[in-house]
Amino acid sequence: MTTYRYKGQTVDGAKVSGVIRAYDEFEAVAKLRDTCAFVTKLEEVKEKKSAFSAGTHVRIKEKELALICSQFSIILGTGLPVMRCVEMVASQSRNKRTRRMLEKVAEDIGAGYSMAQSFENNIPGLPKTFIETVRAGEQSGALEACFKRLYKYYDKSAKTRAKIVSTMTYPVMVIVTAIIVFAIIMVVAVPAFTSAFAELGTDLPAVTRWLMSTSAFLTRWWWLILFILALLTIGYLSFKRTERGKLAIASYALRRAPLRRLHTLHLSGQFASTMSTMLSAGLPVQAVLGIVSQISDNYVFSLGVRKVKEGVERGRGIADSMEGVECFPKMLTEMVAVGERSGSLEETLDVIGDYFDHEAATMTERLLAVLEPVIIIVLAAVTVILLLAVYLPMFSMYGSI
Repeated sequence: MTTYRYKGQTVDGAKVSGVIRAYDEFEAVAKLRDTCAFVTKLEEVKEKKSAFSAGTHVRIKEKELALICSQFSIILGTGLPVMRCVEMVASQSRNKRTRRMLEKVAEDIGAGYSMAQSFENNIPGLPKTFIETVRAGEQSGALEACFKRLYKYYDKSAKTRAKIVSTMTYPVMVIVTAIIVFAIIMVVAVPAFTSAFAELGTDLPAVTRWLMSTSAFLTRWWWLILFILALLTIGYLSFKRTERGKLAIASYALRRAPLRRLHTLHLSGQFASTMSTMLSAGLPVQAVLGIVSQISDNYVFSLGVRKVKEGVERGRGIADSMEGVECFPKMLTEMVAVGERSGSLEETLDVIGDYFDHEAATMTERLLAVLEPVIIIVLAAVTVILLLAVYLPMFSMYGSI
């Protein structure tokens, strides 16, 4: 909502002034009719931007969003008014920025706006899935049940993400540490014994000469390497923003990337879980497919969901529309068909979503179980090469004495 400063006159001719909050000038004038017969001046008050401004694009973490949905489902079950529920959830939030935004949401609800509209206006970073599910819950009168579904959806998503992050932490830390140590050895340690070997005047082994040449190149041209990496990064990001780039990158991830099966499992689980959550809230299939196409992590998969939406709008079933789209796994299409025929599409999608998420988590654990010994072998090979490069010239020197 926007704050306006106004001046006017009452019916008796008395001058009045003050401030009022509204979404636009027309609403502000409508609110002033009871106290001000004539509005002579109405101007917007420019509020100072702060770190807690609700106008900024704030992305609430899935873990925090799951907690908020859980609190809403519990408090709404007590029968309290929606505005009071939002105020209570705001008071329990430990995040100052989230608390401030929820307070603004409660203020808008008190002014007569819907809960979904208040969330959308005051917390721009909220997922579209959340906004539309809440809107459907308000329209159907099942707001408490919708928040329970949202809690389950975001809680599962947050736990899956946390599990992947915790699993990836060890190999990533090992790789980063190895790169840093290798850079220090090549830039600091190798030049130190290069001069000592040069004084020996003996023929150096090939591995030692290679190591010294590599060290000299890195020491002299490190800025060029960083510059090339920066150019490649900028070029990749620029290419990624184009239509051709989005299609190429998404197609590679789905069809030719080494981890394409893992990527497909993740996308399928996201599709099924989101569809189940929003259909259970009472949203029509076309609207759900439109939202799912916007939140998909892969551009080709998103285009595939749009094709399914177009097929449904022409009167075809969801599974029939999915048949001609390559990005959908056969199992997902078949299970959707089973759900449509049995009349339990939401439950079927929920089950298949859990299945794909479990498969993705299991596959990630297996890949990391293989990756860890590979990392150890590579580090051991690098260590052996460094030791040979340093000690072989010494052994040659001792042998010639």
